[in-house]
Amino acid sequence: MSMAASDEGPPDENPPFDAFSAQENYPYTMRTDIRETESVHAWRALYLENEYLKCTILPQLGGHIYTCVDKINGKSMFYANPSFKKAIIAYRGAWSAFGEEFNFPVSHNWVTISPVDWAYSTAADGSASVTVGNRDRVYGMDWTVEIVLHPGSTLIEERVTLSSHSDARHRFFWWNNTGIEVWPDTRLYYPMQFTKDNGSDDIDTWPVNSKGTDLSVVSRQKSDFEAFAYGSSEPFMGLYSPHTDSGVAHWADPNVVPAKKLFGWGNDSSALDWRRRLSDNNSAYVELQSGLFKDQVTYQFLEPRHSIHFTEFWMPVRGIGSITRANLNGVVAMEREIQRDGKIALKLGFNANRAVPGAKIAILDGEKNIFEETVSFDPAVTWTHRIPDLEAGKNYTFLASDAKGETLLKHTEGVYDMLPRNQVHVGPQPESKPLEEKAWLDKHYVTNGTVSELQGDYLAAWEVYRRGLAKYPSSTGLLKATGRLAVSLWRFEEAARLLAKAEDSDSSDPETHYYRGIAETALGDVSVARAELEAARSSASFGAASGLLLAELRAREHDTAGALKLLEASCPASSGDVRCIEETVALRRTTGDPGGAKSLAAESLLRYPTSLFLRNEAARLGVQSSAPGPELDGHLAADSNRVLNLVLQYNRLGLYADSLELLSRNYPKVAPEESEPGATVPSQDPVLGYYRAFCREKLGQSAAADYAAASHMPLLHVFPNQPDEITLLRATLSTNPDDASAHFLLGSLWFSKGIVDPALEEWKRAESLNPKIPSLQASLGRALLEVKKQPTEAASEFQRGLQAEPGNAALYLGLNEAMRQMGRTASQRADMMKTFPDPDNMPADLVRALVDALRESHRDAEANAVLAHRFIPRKEGEAPLQLQK
Repeated sequence: MSMAASDEGPPDENPPFDAFSAQENYPYTMRTDIRETESVHAWRALYLENEYLKCTILPQLGGHIYTCVDKINGKSMFYANPSFKKAIIAYRGAWSAFGEEFNFPVSHNWVTISPVDWAYSTAADGSASVTVGNRDRVYGMDWTVEIVLHPGSTLIEERVTLSSHSDARHRFFWWNNTGIEVWPDTRLYYPMQFTKDNGSDDIDTWPVNSKGTDLSVVSRQKSDFEAFAYGSSEPFMGLYSPHTDSGVAHWADPNVVPAKKLFGWGNDSSALDWRRRLSDNNSAYVELQSGLFKDQVTYQFLEPRHSIHFTEFWMPVRGIGSITRANLNGVVAMEREIQRDGKIALKLGFNANRAVPGAKIAILDGEKNIFEETVSFDPAVTWTHRIPDLEAGKNYTFLASDAKGETLLKHTEGVYDMLPRNQVHVGPQPESKPLEEKAWLDKHYVTNGTVSELQGDYLAAWEVYRRGLAKYPSSTGLLKATGRLAVSLWRFEEAARLLAKAEDSDSSDPETHYYRGIAETALGDVSVARAELEAARSSASFGAASGLLLAELRAREHDTAGALKLLEASCPASSGDVRCIEETVALRRTTGDPGGAKSLAAESLLRYPTSLFLRNEAARLGVQSSAPGPELDGHLAADSNRVLNLVLQYNRLGLYADSLELLSRNYPKVAPEESEPGATVPSQDPVLGYYRAFCREKLGQSAAADYAAASHMPLLHVFPNQPDEITLLRATLSTNPDDASAHFLLGSLWFSKGIVDPALEEWKRAESLNPKIPSLQASLGRALLEVKKQPTEAASEFQRGLQAEPGNAALYLGLNEAMRQMGRTASQRADMMKTFPDPDNMPADLVRALVDALRESHRDAEANAVLAHRFIPRKEGEAPLQLQK
C-alpha cells in the first residue's frame, strides 16, 4: 500500500537514559526530528476480508488496523487518514493518527509506528485471522492481537494476549485506542452518567457536564478533552454520524475489560492547528478507547510466567440514526419523536451482525406486546420501524429473539447497569492528607516505593526504599521490596544480601526465594541459586518461573535431559507459557527427540504464530508453519534485537552452537520500511559481534578475530540493555582490556540502571582509548551535570565532545545548561549554540534553546530569523513558538 508520511531526520544518537527522562525509553532511540516534508512509502498491508468487511492491517506501522471498510455502505469504520502525518506525541516522539492502535505496556507505546511481528492463518470454520505483536526492549513483555473475521459476520474479533518473557515483574496497562473520523453532527454513545479525570477522582456528569455542555456531540466540544467512564458496568460504547448515516460500536466483557475512555481534540484554534498537523485534509477524529484499569495513570504488575487473555469486538453500524445498545448479535437504536398531541412516536432500527432466519422483534409496554414482527435478519439489510401514538410517560422495551425464542438483544429505555446519580458526589472527591515522610512507617516506604515502580520510575523507587531501610533496617517488607527491585536494577550483590536478610525473618515466602535465586545465579553461586529456586518451586505463583530457571541452570551444566524433565514437570507445554514451550521444543530437539520437537513446534505455532524462537526451531526441524508470516531471515535482518533475543535464549540453555549459527548467517538486505529508523544491521552490530566471539569461546573455538572485528563495528544507536551482556562485556575485556567499545557499552549498561560511578569509570576509560565514540561525551557530560552536579567538569566534557562530533545537538544543549549554572550570559550561550554546523537541520530542541537565549539577551531579530528559517514540530501540550514583533 503506497501512502505519504512525514519525513524524519535521523533518530537521536544519544541514549535516553532513565536518569535524564521522566519516561522509560532506554534502550530505544528517540524519534523527535519530524520534518514538514513528506515522502511516499510502500507499506506492507495485510488484508482480511469476508462478505461484509475488508480490513487493512499495517505490520510496519505498529500493527495498526488502518481501516475496516463496511462493504454494505462503503464507509470506513476507523480513521483512514489519507497520509501519515507525524507529531511528537508517543513515548519516543513520532506518532501518527489513524486506525486502531494497541497500547501495551504503556500508552502510545515504543513501537506504535514501528515494524512488529506478524502472521496470518485460516481456520476450519472458514474464518481468517492476522496476528500482530511485539516484545518490548524496556521490560521484555509480549503482546499479541489476533484479528479475526468470521464468515457471515460483521464482527471484528480481537483476541488479545499479554504476557512476560522476562524473569521479573514489570508494570503494564492495556488500552485499545481506536481513531474514528467525525463530523460536527457526530454523537458519542457511552452508557454512563459520570466521567472521571485521568489521575484524579474529580467526577463530572455525562453527557451534559456540570457547565451545561453536552460533550457527547462533537460540535460542542470546544477544546481538547479526555474522560473516563465512571460507575458503568455496561459492555458497549460507540458513536454515530448522521453526516454519513453510519457509526461504530465496541463490545467487551466488562468483568474483564471494564474501562472506557473518550478523547477529542475539540474545535477551538488549537484543535484546528492539530488537525492540520495530523492530516493533509484537515479531517477530524475522536478516540474510543477500552482498557483494563480505571485510567491511564493506573498500572499493575505482570508477574513472570503469567499471562492475560481477553477478547474485544468492533462492529459497524448503519442506517439506524443512533446507538441505544449493542451486543454481539447486533445494534439497536430507539429514539423518541414528540407528537403535537403530547404522545410520542418510537423510531426503531436494528443492525444484525449475522443472519438469523425466522427471528422475531417485539416492542413491549411492560409485559404487554404493542408490536410484533417476524423477520429474517440479514447483516446487509437494516431493519427500521416507527410506532406512533405511544404514551410518553412509559418506558418501552425492544426484544429481538431467534426462531427458538432465545433472546438476541433486549433493551428497556433508560435502563443501564450504572450507578444512579443520587449515589455519586460530583466534583472533586475528598482526599486523604498525605503523611510527612518523618511520620512514615516502614509500610509507607513500601507503598510509596511501589507507587514509583508502577509509575515506571525505578530509580526514584530505589531511593525511597533506601531511605526506608535507613530508618527501618530490619523491616522484612522493605528488605524484600528493595531486594526485588535490586534484581531489576542488576544490583545483584545488594539483592542477594537484602533478600537473605529478609529470609531470616520469613523463610516461607516464595517470592523472596525466587528473586534471591535470580541474584545468586547472576553472581555465579549456582548451589545457593538452585536451593533458592527449589524453595520457590512448590509455590503456585512462582513454581513455573522457578522451574524454568532451574531447567536453564541444568541445561547450561550440560544436563539437557534433566533440564527437559524438570521443565516439563514445572512448566509444561499445556500451561500455555510460550517461553516454556519454546525451550521445551529446543530441548526435545537436542536430547534426540526430533519427532516430539516437530509435533510440539507445529502445534504451538498455530497458537503462537509470531514467536520467532518457534519459527527458528520449526525451520531447523523442517516444520512447515500453517500460519505464514514474513520470511524469517529477512524479518531477523530488519531488527538485530530480534537476533539478540534468540541468542540470549539459546545461551540460557547452553545451546551455543545454535546461537553461533544464528550469528553467522548471511542476512539479506531489507527495505527501509521493514526496519526502525537508524537500525543497525546484524552484521554490523557490535553486541552480536561480541556474542559471536563469546559463543565460539564456549564451544572451544578460536575467538580472537571475532572479538577484534566487533571492537571496530560502529556504535551509533547501539544501546545495550540485557543483564547477560554484563557477562559478555566482562569476557570481552578479559580478552582485550583496551577495547574502547566494550568499555563504552559496559558503562552504558551500568548507567541505564542508575549505577553511576562504575559507569563513569568505564566511560572515562573508553574516552581515553577512543574519544570519537558517538554520544560518549554527551552522556558523560550529562551524568556529571545532572547527577554529580559538577557543571564545570561537565562543560569540559561537552567541549571535548564538540571536537569529536560537532553535529551532536545534545552537546550544545548540555553546554548551554552548564554555562548557565556557571554564570555565563544568555548572549554567550546563544553565540555558542549558533556554532552548530548545520543550521538548516538544527534539531528542534536546540532551536528552542537558541531562541530562548536570543530573546533573553534581547536579540529578537535573530530569534525571529531562526524561527522563520526552521520548521519546529510541536510536542503535545506545548505552545507553538511564535515570531515576535
